[in-house]
Amino acid sequence: MKYNVLVIAGTTESRQVIEKLLGENPNERILASVATELGKEMLLEYDIDVHVGRLDQDGFLALLKENPCEKIIDASHPFAKIVSETVKKVAESADIPYERYERTNLQYDYEGIVHVKDVQEAITLLNELKGNVFLTTGVNTAAAYMSGIENGAERLFIRVLDNVSSLEGCAKAGYPEGHVFGKMPPFTVEDNVKLIRETEAEVLVSKDSGKTGGVDVKVEACRQTGIKMILIDRPNAL
Repeated sequence: MKYNVLVIAGTTESRQVIEKLLGENPNERILASVATELGKEMLLEYDIDVHVGRLDQDGFLALLKENPCEKIIDASHPFAKIVSETVKKVAESADIPYERYERTNLQYDYEGIVHVKDVQEAITLLNELKGNVFLTTGVNTAAAYMSGIENGAERLFIRVLDNVSSLEGCAKAGYPEGHVFGKMPPFTVEDNVKLIRETEAEVLVSKDSGKTGGVDVKVEACRQTGIKMILIDRPNAL
């Protein structure tokens, strides 16, 4: 089947893109590509086709060969730089128009924020600081923090999605059971304040994933509790 648009999905923004496309033309033929079943569940209400599975360059090329598309809209997570780079290369090689849908940047007015460029810089800074750390950066980097931070098993507390793979990933990385919080977003300021106090954290770590990623409420929670916030800046746009 030939599609009008391939949407690289799995984010709130991808839902917005799909709703806009269908609002303009209810008969728009849309194929969405998501990495996980959870991403697919986000799109069940729409009359579109969904491909599930993580794809490399060859995988995307095979997907497009089997399902030709007139255009690609990349609405993947702002930190999924490798995915965006791969999809852009695929679009160029297949001579298909490519559009990157960027998440809105926010400005945060809190003097306790320290900006860093990546996980390694965050780890270096955390090793210079004292006290417990509340990680809100997800399971994918959990092992890096645990292996890179001195006394990590004592200092690190992490909130991840409440699913088996995330919880098992934290356990495998060495996080004690009482240091892992399986929760599902969205989170309020009060939710964040509660965990900051429960973990006695003196610093919160977050990626700058914007309002969609709940960064604004994390900032306010840090302000209310008076703790530092390490904010990992977004990769440069393509």
